[in-house]
Amino acid sequence: AVRGRKTPVYVPYPSLFFMWLASWMPVSMRPHCIVDAYISIWDTMFRDRDRANGNSRASRWVKRIEARALRAAAMVLVDTQANKTCLIDDFGLDRDRVLSLPLGIDEDAFLAVPPRPRDGEDDVVRVLFVGTLIPLHGVSVILSAMRRVLNDPLHRDRFHFRFIGDGQLGALLEEFVAHHDPRHVSWVREWRPLQAIASEIGDADICLGVFGGEGKASRVLPFKLYMYLAAGRAVISQAAMSLPGSAPPPPVVLVEPADEAALENALTVLAMDRGRRHRLAEDGRAYYRNWLSGGRVLDAWRQLLS
Repeated sequence: AVRGRKTPVYVPYPSLFFMWLASWMPVSMRPHCIVDAYISIWDTMFRDRDRANGNSRASRWVKRIEARALRAAAMVLVDTQANKTCLIDDFGLDRDRVLSLPLGIDEDAFLAVPPRPRDGEDDVVRVLFVGTLIPLHGVSVILSAMRRVLNDPLHRDRFHFRFIGDGQLGALLEEFVAHHDPRHVSWVREWRPLQAIASEIGDADICLGVFGGEGKASRVLPFKLYMYLAAGRAVISQAAMSLPGSAPPPPVVLVEPADEAALENALTVLAMDRGRRHRLAEDGRAYYRNWLSGGRVLDAWRQLLS
């Protein structure tokens, strides 16, 4: 350590338990803790699930514990500006001690994905969803938009929708797949290795983000958007999103409102415009390199530690 300065200690997520214990130490003896608070424990457990609207005894107890734990940190790290504001408001944190910076992904496999060929593509547009099947991702919205597309004889045979992943809404997708032609819909239910995910994205023309509307869905930039952009693929996602630090809006087709009609329109319009898909793909990879890459994360950490 530099004289008069404590050595920084990184506390990975979930940091609540260690930091709650550290909060009882005198400030002079407490380590200089840089805390990863990617997802609030209280928010995850209670904000959307507590029948008492976050006012149950258990909710208040967990919130007090998490607030005390995070206030003991020298610096709290989050992934987006909206999550930064949310943690400050929820737990009374010092604004100068909360920093948003990009998530770190294992990017090499995605940056190695080759561009889709500009010529020689067949008429089928491959649309990919990667992720956990949970309400935050707007699974019901996606399925409703797909139903509209596949019920339209003008568009039905132009699309193949593919899902990778499973979750609490898996039964909805299972029923959907059972009632549709495998030429139009396919599902890999088990999770795949990272290299296989990169290959699946490489085979896609359009990748789907989140469509969960307001709340937590609007405060995040999910891992899969990092992967899609790094791989250089056209992306459709809801307009309500947040970003790390000073990152500008990404080159993504934004759906507003996040409902099935708007998503259906975005899909059919983008499917008809191969040139726009290629431009979005190129711009997306450049955006990733400039604003979300591992190099950007490393720069943020260098500045933080200096």
